[in-house]
Amino acid sequence: MFDKNKFAQVIKNIKELYNSQEEFAEKSGIGRTYLSQYMNMKLEEPPKPKILEKLANASNDTITYKYLMNICGYTEKNIENQVSSIYKNLKEFHKYINNGKSNKDNSYEIEGVIEDFQGYLLLLYKNITSLSTSQIFLNDIFNFSTAIEDYKYISGFMLLYNEFLRLLEKENYIAIKNYTFINCFDIEDIYNNLNNLEHLELFSLYSKNIELKNSNNELTLLADYINSFSRCLTLAHLSQFDSNSLIELFKKKAQSSTCNGEALAEEWTNRDKYNEAINSDSNSSYNTQFYMCPVYGQISAGIPNWAEENIEGILPIDPDLMNIANPEECFFLRVNGESMNKLVKNGGYALIRKQDMVENGEVAVILVNGYDATLKKFSKQGDLVVLEPISTDPSFTTQVYSKDTPIRILGKYIGKFEMN
Repeated sequence: MFDKNKFAQVIKNIKELYNSQEEFAEKSGIGRTYLSQYMNMKLEEPPKPKILEKLANASNDTITYKYLMNICGYTEKNIENQVSSIYKNLKEFHKYINNGKSNKDNSYEIEGVIEDFQGYLLLLYKNITSLSTSQIFLNDIFNFSTAIEDYKYISGFMLLYNEFLRLLEKENYIAIKNYTFINCFDIEDIYNNLNNLEHLELFSLYSKNIELKNSNNELTLLADYINSFSRCLTLAHLSQFDSNSLIELFKKKAQSSTCNGEALAEEWTNRDKYNEAINSDSNSSYNTQFYMCPVYGQISAGIPNWAEENIEGILPIDPDLMNIANPEECFFLRVNGESMNKLVKNGGYALIRKQDMVENGEVAVILVNGYDATLKKFSKQGDLVVLEPISTDPSFTTQVYSKDTPIRILGKYIGKFEMN
């Protein structure tokens, strides 16, 4: 989400580096009126990444491009939310195609569709980063003659492809030229398009059907977007099922001290390594008993905000490795905010053990006023309860509550899972 207030303050701070706004506009290459509109919070939409790059260059290394992208809403978190919605559409499609029934075969089809779609994303990423002139066709992703026998499978792939193109168009990376979107929830439309799909050209750097709007200088942004999209699709899939090959792969990756979301995504998109890992000997050193720990709703790590008591996914933990006697007492909470970013990044998952008491100085999930839940460093000083942020942002301040405020400890922070 675009933070107009913070962005306005950032521009004002950069302006202070110059003798006048005219000099600032000249050095940055951005119009003075345009800058003034953002300083006065007159515009609702954030600037394009190209403008943010100019601002970062004009800041004399006081503000990074990545920071500007973050406060303007160009974040992986934003992509993750979009992918989550797309993934729900894919699941609804499989229910629809199976007359409203959801079964294990249904889940297997979703898994296969995502694997092949991420194979396409890997080809697209290489196509862009290497400035390849080769085009990408549907037959490059899978054996069309086999896939066409199951219209559910091929139309599931096209649903993901459709939605991916829509997002790229929305983000102003591409313009649609000679491609017609397929209504994957319309059986007749699927059948009418099947015979035209065999030689369908997918989006690539030199696609004839889709125009790439970005210049070569901005291809890095597109490549990063593709990587983030693929990684978030992996995590969306990971959070939905407790028994599938991706979970098995994650279990094996979790044994490595360097395990992170990006490494997992790289392993997932490399299908040779993927198949090798999945088909490896079941008696290998990876044969560890994992507990599939529930992920509860979002919890604020800023101003206290109610954490929804609904399970939105699962993540595996190794009770032996983490010295957890009873893993059923544990759960993950998704952190939203920057007030604990030295401990858990915004969007990360805090692992909590259920208990109603903690020692002074320990981090806990605390329920304030019976409905406000927050993750903070806890201490008690006489009749006062002190909740302290652990953040790089000094705007987050310590919260102090008297004995008149109902306070309840829900659990103790014992670990985390987060992506790089």
